[in-house]
Amino acid sequence: MRHLLLAAATLFLSSLSAQAQVEPQFTKELTSNAPGSSDLLLPRYAGSFILAQTRKDFDELILPLGKTIGSSYQTDPDKKLRYEKVETVEGRLTRTVYVVPEGRSTLEVVRNYTNELEGKGAKTLFQCSKAECGEDFHKLHGVPRALKPEGTAYNRARRDLTGNVLEYVDPSADQRLWVGKWERGGGADVYVSIYAATQTGGSMGNVSAALKGRVLVMLDVLETKAMQQNLAFVSAEQIGGALGKDGRVALYGILFDFDKADIKPESDKQLVEMANLLKATPGLKVFIVGHTDNKGTFAYNTDLSQRRAEAVAKALASRYGIAADRLVAKGVGPLSPLAPNDDEDGQSKNRRVELVRQ
Repeated sequence: MRHLLLAAATLFLSSLSAQAQVEPQFTKELTSNAPGSSDLLLPRYAGSFILAQTRKDFDELILPLGKTIGSSYQTDPDKKLRYEKVETVEGRLTRTVYVVPEGRSTLEVVRNYTNELEGKGAKTLFQCSKAECGEDFHKLHGVPRALKPEGTAYNRARRDLTGNVLEYVDPSADQRLWVGKWERGGGADVYVSIYAATQTGGSMGNVSAALKGRVLVMLDVLETKAMQQNLAFVSAEQIGGALGKDGRVALYGILFDFDKADIKPESDKQLVEMANLLKATPGLKVFIVGHTDNKGTFAYNTDLSQRRAEAVAKALASRYGIAADRLVAKGVGPLSPLAPNDDEDGQSKNRRVELVRQ
């Protein structure tokens, strides 16, 4: 898979007119946090930045509880590269890839994380280091290429890096894995997998200059108490009642993929009820207001909420025939929370679309 990473770096380089333009921009952006990313449950190692982050409201996580056996070159299922023992858990999954400051070791970084977790009461399920993790462990445990390259040349480079950067490690020399379980109480257990390895560079052009010799950490955090996707479905009658009484109504049935403003098909039922109300009350004009939690920067969240509000207004006009001059889209990001952003329950209440009577 190394050719995939090389192709991503080549694509990035070809997007700029000269080598002199490439290195400062590439180095600057590659050493900044991925847009919309944030730390979850654990503080990051001091001085680290987030190379990439993915979040899924409900997914499964395969936890290695033993070394790898078999070979990555085998096609025989009984001989293919696999974990000696695994446990599969389901819930809300966040995967973060950190780049650690220069001069740090995998031992120091992982020890900092485990000390923090053990201080919270977490228990070790499995751990290994260097060659004892098994042959080609990093190839099985590395970050998958789950995201399609899109957007700017920089984003294409970053996303492909996320998918392949752990191919360029020396596992026998410097890699460590820790897997544990943290029982937070209330039936919400947290499983954590910490994998750290030193990046060796490989054939990556400018990428090697930015990351070679640095420790990369892949932190998987799975919370077994998954976020409730559809908090409420509000009928046209209920929407009208709330607008008449309070002048506003919060809607949680309008769903978007993480970091996107594309409305998911599951939102159609709620959109129909919004359209039904507007058709039944032709004199009604509304603000469509997008809200977010406080994860990420203010500018990022404000822009995302604006794009999501505009997407809802566009859908009501183009798909349901509501006159566009009756709809004004506004994004306010995290400025008007309904609950504290201290935990996921509060954050989920704050991520919403509101109809506000003009």
